[in-house]
Amino acid sequence: MPSPAPHEDPATDAAAAVIIATALTPRVCDAYALLLEAVGIHYSLLRGELGYVFRVDAADAARAREALTRYVEENVPRPVEPPRRLAGNGLSAVAAYLLAELAVAIAASRSLFGADWFDSGTLQGTALRAGQWWRAVTALTLHADLAHLGSNLGFGALCLGLLARVYGGGVAVALTLVAAVAGNLLEGAFMASGRESLGASGAVFAALGILGTVHWPTRTNRARWYLRGATFVAALVLLALLGTGDARTDIAAHALGFGLGALLGLPVRRAAVASRRIQRLTGLAAAALLAAAWTAALLHGP
Repeated sequence: MPSPAPHEDPATDAAAAVIIATALTPRVCDAYALLLEAVGIHYSLLRGELGYVFRVDAADAARAREALTRYVEENVPRPVEPPRRLAGNGLSAVAAYLLAELAVAIAASRSLFGADWFDSGTLQGTALRAGQWWRAVTALTLHADLAHLGSNLGFGALCLGLLARVYGGGVAVALTLVAAVAGNLLEGAFMASGRESLGASGAVFAALGILGTVHWPTRTNRARWYLRGATFVAALVLLALLGTGDARTDIAAHALGFGLGALLGLPVRRAAVASRRIQRLTGLAAAALLAAAWTAALLHGP
């Protein structure tokens, strides 16, 4: 933006004018001028030896100083934070996710072990409330058809891969699974009799919700809020665009997964990348939960 030319506002009487600020550079001058115009304060601007001098009517001086002081405080440079250290490329988490989803899809399609995987593993409110806890986990690996499976594989690999780059593969998978299972438990607790739910979309949107809360280092307080808000708003937009659909879409699972993912992400949003030992332990814990759930489902039977 070009620097404003020195001018005298006819609404400002020079005899009653008060100097409220001096801007040393054209950039600061532009910012002060826009701010005063935004709050409706008439000013005069003169070019002096030390920069640009702002004068306002004495009656507006206190309000003008308050606005400028607030602007300076909100935009004062903070100590430069180092860039967030990423945990790697996230391929291990993506590979684990794709392997688990595809393995269950193949096993269910072939009725492996002579079991009906869909009857044993879909989320059913009545069965869940009767004590079949595993359905909150197993339902995340079942899909109605190839299109359902393909969309969840693609978008899930993207969200989980990005999350794994921030927190590491094991931690990302564990956080996503915990949020998604919690969402299924909550949905199942109030699910009407006769309704069913299945699909990894709850986990996909849980990963998206966690991503929306990640802390990204910035230089100013205002920029910090802008960036945090922009990241979360972008995640909400994706939820609105991709989390709604036809009558078969389980909007409750999407919303619960996203909301619980965001809540789970808040306490860890500033956390550094965990050690390899923690990554392995959390990854193994997530795999053990999935294996235990399917073992219970197949042993119990429909």
